[in-house]
Amino acid sequence: MLVTLPFGNYQIVRNLSKLKVLSLRRSRKVKRQTGDSLMLPSSWEFHCLRKLKSLDLSGCNLSDNQTAALMNLPSLLELNLSRNKFISLPDIISRLSQLRYLNIKQCQELKELPKLPPSIEELYAEDFLAKHSIAKLQMYPRLNLVSFTNYSFVQQSYTKESNGSSVLDEILGSFLSHDMDNVVQSSLNCDYRVTCSIVFPECAIPTWFKHQSVGEKMLLELPINWYNDKFKGFAICCATHMGAGVLNPDSGLSKKYDYAFVKAKLICKDDLEVLEKECKVGTASRTYGSCVCFVYIPLYASLQVSGTDFGKINQYSLFEASLHGRIVRQWGVHLIYEDERTLFAKKIRKS
Repeated sequence: MLVTLPFGNYQIVRNLSKLKVLSLRRSRKVKRQTGDSLMLPSSWEFHCLRKLKSLDLSGCNLSDNQTAALMNLPSLLELNLSRNKFISLPDIISRLSQLRYLNIKQCQELKELPKLPPSIEELYAEDFLAKHSIAKLQMYPRLNLVSFTNYSFVQQSYTKESNGSSVLDEILGSFLSHDMDNVVQSSLNCDYRVTCSIVFPECAIPTWFKHQSVGEKMLLELPINWYNDKFKGFAICCATHMGAGVLNPDSGLSKKYDYAFVKAKLICKDDLEVLEKECKVGTASRTYGSCVCFVYIPLYASLQVSGTDFGKINQYSLFEASLHGRIVRQWGVHLIYEDERTLFAKKIRKS
């Protein structure tokens, strides 16, 4: 059941105990100069919505002290707080034990990311928060997709280099400078992530990706004996366009996401055996625009699915990456080894 209420009219929520999707969003056509903010239902009234799965409070001019009632929504999976005037978000967010999707994009006054619940799987935020938060996000075991947007993209050049590196260089370098065994979990028999993706409002992939190509897919002939005990996984980057997507209504989520899947393949030329792994990328942007999708796929994520022996992995000499249903302008693949961490950490310190 979906209910969309006009701004400021929430009195009927107490009579909707079986409600699963509720939108109190303020239209983008309403001028910000009005200054009116939504008076949320009281904690007692929200307590009646214990089956609520999705809540949209976007554009309601909410500030830091207006979210206390959220703690009475134990079943909440998706929370949209975008286009609000938060400076900081309280730890109440971290107590939403079922929350999987959090949208805080276009909160231009937000100083830092809030503490998140361990259940979080997808985060949508503004890119100015990325540099100081990307390393911290690795502590959330189920977080597999982080998507950044930039509503002042025209005013800021993200392809211009600064001290030899772009903003995206620094973000991915910070991400990869950490122990990759802590970024993803080695067991597929748990709810924890086994792949990780970052979407960023950029026009070109970082130059340090060793293997680059232009075209619909990436096909790379791997070096001889490319696998050894120091090898960790594959870093994949592609420059494409995303945005203004519509999610399947049967999912129970709001129609604000544009998803695609990066498919990686390891191919054995001798017997044409293939190891495959998919990783989801996505954005909550309402406009169709340029972005760079980064994916990290550990080798064991493919091997455990197929049961392939690590000792035979060097027989797989071709690597292929593709993005279904999208036009990709540029591809990049970088093989990540254990000593890469030190190199990325030094690069970050110099930038």
